[in-house]
Amino acid sequence: MAVVAAYLAEHYATPLRIADVARACHVSVRTLQNLCHAHCGEPPLKMLRRFRLQKLHHAVIGHPWTPLRVHYGSCGLNGSLADRDLFLQIYGCTVREHQEACRSKRYLHALAPDLVRSA
Repeated sequence: MAVVAAYLAEHYATPLRIADVARACHVSVRTLQNLCHAHCGEPPLKMLRRFRLQKLHHAVIGHPWTPLRVHYGSCGLNGSLADRDLFLQIYGCTVREHQEACRSKRYLHALAPDLVRSA
């Protein structure tokens, strides 16, 4: 699993197929599926999607003014309904709501020193 995780961490932004991951990790597709189910409780593609969404989450925090389509592309996602639904399930808000919250926090954080001085 360490080899699988390292490979996914290095190549998550590129289009990946299960066969590619299995070949790179020197296991069969079925072995890869069994490993992922045993260690993560989910299929390899869902594990990859979850990893990519985690990267998306952090990318939006770091750069909330960057358009979402750019963030999606840099994380190997396309903004599909499945991506958006899993993000909502994991984080409890939509990607757009997350982006707006990050923008507001940045904006308010930038204003805080001025607000403190005027008080």
